[in-house]
Order: sequence, then structure tokens, then C-alpha cells
Amino acid sequence: MFLKRCKNPNVGMDELFIGATISVYARQLKITEYGDVSTRQKFETKRGRTFAMIKPDCYIHIGKIVDVIVSNGFKISQMQMAKLTPA
Repeated sequence: MFLKRCKNPNVGMDELFIGATISVYARQLKITEYGDVSTRQKFETKRGRTFAMIKPDCYIHIGKIVDVIVSNGFKISQMQMAKLTPA
């Protein structure tokens, strides 16, 4: 058996979201999907998702922007840096 259902005091509800990596008994586990429909409904009503894009003219201020986001209580779960082309 890999892991059975049990309480883990080291993992809080705020750490459980898709894209998060949690540590359970010295194992790093990445959350990729919800276990069932009722779990999805429960978590998605409590957590909102937002897409944010920083325009190129603000590139030099990325650190300040991320600091403001985190200091206001938001969590960044999937951050990517990409260069878009006209095509």
C-alpha cells in the first residue's frame, strides 16, 4: 500500500490546490486533479482562479508585482514566463 487515508497535521486546506506540491511522510506529492466530483465542487467554490498577464513594458517591475500579489493573500500556483510572437 502506497498511502492510506489518515490525518496529516502538517498539510492545511490552503495548501491543497491543483498544481501544489505537498510533503506527506517525506514523499513529495504533486496535486494534478481532484479525486471526485464532490471534492471538485467543494474546493472550487472556496477557491477562485484568476489569470494574470504582465505586459512587456512592466517587465522590470515583475518582482514588485509578485510581492504585491503575495502580500495581499493570493497564492501563485502556476507561473510561466513566455515570449509571444505575432503568429
